[in-house]
Amino acid sequence: MAPTFVFSPPDVSCQTWMPHHSPVKSFGLVAAGVSLALALAACGSPTAANGPSASPTPTPIPSHTCAPVPGITNTSIKLGLVFPQTGPAAATFANFDVAAQLRVDEINRKGGLDGRQVSLRIYDDRNDSPTQAKVAKQAVDDGVFGIIAASQQQAMYPLLNQLNVPVTGIPNLPPYATNLNVFGAYGAFSTTYASTAAAQRFFKGKARSVAIVSLKSPGALAASRGFAATLRALKMKQALPLQVVASGSAGTAAIATKIRKSKATGVNVVSLVESGVSLMKSLRQQRVSPAMVLIAGLTDPKDVTQSQGALDGVVGAPYGFIPLQVDHPEIKTYVAGMAAKEVNPYSDFAPLGYVAADLMLDGIGRTGSCPTREDFIRILRGVTDYLGAGLLPGKVSFTPGVTPDGDPQKCSWFLTVRGETMLPDTNATCGVLVKVDE
Repeated sequence: MAPTFVFSPPDVSCQTWMPHHSPVKSFGLVAAGVSLALALAACGSPTAANGPSASPTPTPIPSHTCAPVPGITNTSIKLGLVFPQTGPAAATFANFDVAAQLRVDEINRKGGLDGRQVSLRIYDDRNDSPTQAKVAKQAVDDGVFGIIAASQQQAMYPLLNQLNVPVTGIPNLPPYATNLNVFGAYGAFSTTYASTAAAQRFFKGKARSVAIVSLKSPGALAASRGFAATLRALKMKQALPLQVVASGSAGTAAIATKIRKSKATGVNVVSLVESGVSLMKSLRQQRVSPAMVLIAGLTDPKDVTQSQGALDGVVGAPYGFIPLQVDHPEIKTYVAGMAAKEVNPYSDFAPLGYVAADLMLDGIGRTGSCPTREDFIRILRGVTDYLGAGLLPGKVSFTPGVTPDGDPQKCSWFLTVRGETMLPDTNATCGVLVKVDE
């Protein structure tokens, strides 16, 4: 039975939000930069000033004198979120919007951003290129300040780049490497550089000869080629040519046979979790026991339960965030918040909805009392230590690096299945970036 979480929002009646730049604590979760004396003055007993029965004085809404900016008023900030709410890819990106709204709700309960309440409007692109272009244009016409994004399409990015509209989202597309107005929730997009983190984890798991099994998709194939490059960089071996699965469990029995014959000591499954489960069942049927099997995206306990023991001993890797099994206060806050909304916090990309929203809010918070799109981009592009409300395994830099938009993620945090329990590693594994052969 899934655990029951009770989420009680903190008392924020005497807290003042101020933007800060700490990479560890998400802004808005604490009142930053307020001295003890000011706190006591603001939250002291009303008795001294007004007598025993006096009512607290309401906190005044800040009065801003700012030039007109799309999506910004004296009391509000309007944001858009573009993702496949419906259509064939809806299941892939399930609850991305719920998690983003959760982060917005948390900030609003703390008083918003400089007294402004944040609203989030959803635009469904159905993972369809023409639809995405249309809804992005609608979002611009609706006057949003910026857009939070998750999709496999990129039709909207030229328009948003032309208009200097800030975008924060999942860095799975080329604009997250080239467009200065676009910020990846866990770093930049790159097909020419890859982190050695996964290869280092295989080395730690006593696997030196690794078979790579990839989904037949551009993203998975690029990631697989990157991993192969990191194996070579660490003087490890690719056990056999890249094995490709079209979808789901098709062809995994034949791949298991090839792995057995290759005598591979490790297997990296860069595909759907379903493919990894099917491959593990085939390997067990053929009595093949590699020292380590890694399955990308394996973080949800229900996948372990439904596999009926097939995943015992397998290592999982979340898509860019810390495993939700890690005992961190920020993780508990996210999980409890999602449970209160009665949705699955373990959805593949939901935690990145929370991080992408936090990144947008963090960028606005850094601009001061009169946010502009230009200041957002300029200031956030200089940040080198972003930690995604505590959900990222390592610091992210948005300054120019191996791409104009910064570096791809260097750190991953792995977890291992033991029976029906998922045990996270003690710490993240952080690698170095290596060049991927063209």
